[in-house]
Amino acid sequence: MDAAYNNSRLTLTLIRESDQQPIIWTDLAYRPYLLTDRQTTDNTVKKQDLFTQQERTLTRVTYTKTRPRTVKGWELDLDPALGYAYDKGLRFGLTHQFQDNTWTPHAPLSPSQESHLNTLFPNANSKDTLKHSILRNAYAYATQPIPKIPARTLGLTDSDSTEEEYYKAWTLSRLANLPLTRTYRSHNVSEWIRSILHTYYRTHNILIPNTEELRLGSTKKSVTGALTITPESGTYFNMVVLDFESLYPGIIDQYNLSYETVKCPHTECQGNIVPGLDYHICTRRRGIYSAIIGSLRDLRIRHFKPLTKTLPHDSEDYKIAKAATAILKLFLVSSYGVTIRIHGLASPLLGEAITAYGRHVLQTTFDMAKDKGLRPKYGDTDSVFLDNPTEQDVKQFIQQVQGKFGLELAHDRQYAVCVLSTAMKAYFGILPDGRPEIKGLTVAKSNSPRFFLNTFQDCLTALSQGRGSPEAFEQAKQQVRTVVKEAFDRLRRGQIPVEDLEYKVEIREDPVAESKAKTMPQPYQAAQLLREKGTRISRGDTVGFVKVYPFKHQGRTFTVKPLSQTRSIEVNAEDYVRNLTSSLSQTLEPMGIKLVTRADTSLSEFTEPNEKQ
Repeated sequence: MDAAYNNSRLTLTLIRESDQQPIIWTDLAYRPYLLTDRQTTDNTVKKQDLFTQQERTLTRVTYTKTRPRTVKGWELDLDPALGYAYDKGLRFGLTHQFQDNTWTPHAPLSPSQESHLNTLFPNANSKDTLKHSILRNAYAYATQPIPKIPARTLGLTDSDSTEEEYYKAWTLSRLANLPLTRTYRSHNVSEWIRSILHTYYRTHNILIPNTEELRLGSTKKSVTGALTITPESGTYFNMVVLDFESLYPGIIDQYNLSYETVKCPHTECQGNIVPGLDYHICTRRRGIYSAIIGSLRDLRIRHFKPLTKTLPHDSEDYKIAKAATAILKLFLVSSYGVTIRIHGLASPLLGEAITAYGRHVLQTTFDMAKDKGLRPKYGDTDSVFLDNPTEQDVKQFIQQVQGKFGLELAHDRQYAVCVLSTAMKAYFGILPDGRPEIKGLTVAKSNSPRFFLNTFQDCLTALSQGRGSPEAFEQAKQQVRTVVKEAFDRLRRGQIPVEDLEYKVEIREDPVAESKAKTMPQPYQAAQLLREKGTRISRGDTVGFVKVYPFKHQGRTFTVKPLSQTRSIEVNAEDYVRNLTSSLSQTLEPMGIKLVTRADTSLSEFTEPNEKQ
């Protein structure tokens, strides 16, 4: 269940199966260690270099209390208790048997489980032995029964613990090989991935690479991200969105992207160039990280996730499958990010290769759709938007893309109506049942005034009524014009509650320092007024304000006030009209609705761009 190294003493905490009582087991002889290449004849060990696969002779430097800070080398930051577990082949969360003064983990598979595994992944053992070995172990760990042990016995003292959290903690403990006290309500995914890798390295006597080695000689400070293909702005009916399931994890697996496979030393691999980059990926050797991520991805997509859709929700197998599906998703979502920014896992060239293949896959898929007449209108990271394709065309295209890349492309969603703006990552769609989905639009951001959000929602409600046909949609657009015109009129008549006009912005700079600046942004104007009334405002706080007519304050012109200090008569209605117009235009102009902000505007002046005004 747990391991600790304190006061020169290594202790393991286990729970006896027969009566669920804790057992404290101590190893007094164990001493944590680090490795160095300094020359010595004492206490040498042989380790395999991850990158060259050559054997290296290193010196093992042990210590009793704190790590010696002056010694440079490898495995300097490894938790002593975890290092012990890795070296001894222990597995947190599993049953262990004690024999010959050694604890051995036990994770048996029944004949039916073995048969199911072989059915899910036929011939995997002969085609990809490393991945199959990792996959089989992970399958065995994650499918073991989860014991019902009181939370306090396990050291989990939170009184509001749920059954779902309990199952997740056990599943994560087994997969990541971390104590249950560290996996309960844990969100530190980088620690999970680090533990999986370190478990494998130590178990197979591979030297854990240090930070400098992981950089592979690169001095890069940043990595080019995902591809976004410029949207073709407009209104589209029956827009089908295809999505690569777990794209980056799939790329890591399919293209063998791992720390030791990037820029490998083999001459015959140098032709396997990463698209758009100037270095290659190994074709001779299966990468460890690639195999780990690939096996976790396959388990989630092909085993646990389907079970959550078929098993009774009160069954034990469903609870295990649900926990595993959720935990594995977090592993996969973070599999790229940790290679960019996490100490001990960051490798810029590896991260760069992942996104390079991602861009290549998306652009090639987009081009394939165009060549086949499927009218792709937008592409973003792992998704392609197709304008009104037939169901048969979609099925054939999915098969062709999967055949080309070996990656799972799926029908993600279908919009009865989809409106693409000119901006990237900003669109909205109306589902066949009338529900809207909004992505990245300015008017829908959480810091926008509630009145803006309500007006936009009213527009979407009107548009959803016209989702059935282009003709009905044209009528719905007329209703949108009415909604916006009425919103402008209510603003100008002062009929909007002041609290619905409040903007909320996070203060990211020191408000005291900003108050002395020559030009004070609006959030800091509000912060200044609040501070003068005794409210403490610090960097990181959220400040609300309302736009008012300009006024002088301490010799400076202010244009906002905090909500608590604002009277409705002070609200600058025309400023709100301009801001609402700007926010809505991003959405409405692609539909041919142009907003006019003059106070004397009649409904007929909300026009199509090609109409006379």
